[in-house]
Amino acid sequence: MSPLKTPKNNEITYLEAAVNYTIFHLNDGKKVVSSFTLKKYEEDIRLTGFLRVHKSYLLNPEYVKGVEKKGKKASVKMMDGTLLCVSRRKLNLISNLI
Repeated sequence: MSPLKTPKNNEITYLEAAVNYTIFHLNDGKKVVSSFTLKKYEEDIRLTGFLRVHKSYLLNPEYVKGVEKKGKKASVKMMDGTLLCVSRRKLNLISNLI
């Protein structure tokens, strides 16, 4: 069950869910769309170490620049400046990342 040709882990900054598709955001600014769900990639052993911080995001911790908190809400700031929302239930996971 290895249907996909995923980019290398060190090329992926984060994956974003888009209905039943996944968008790979790469470190060179390119995007690659896959017809598989984010859940499929979350379970993929090739992406071990990636963190599911929200229902829409699976990120590579190597590209995390920091965490921004505003009240009860938190966001992860990626190296490229992108802010990704963190779900309430994943705040502890992100706190351990700092």
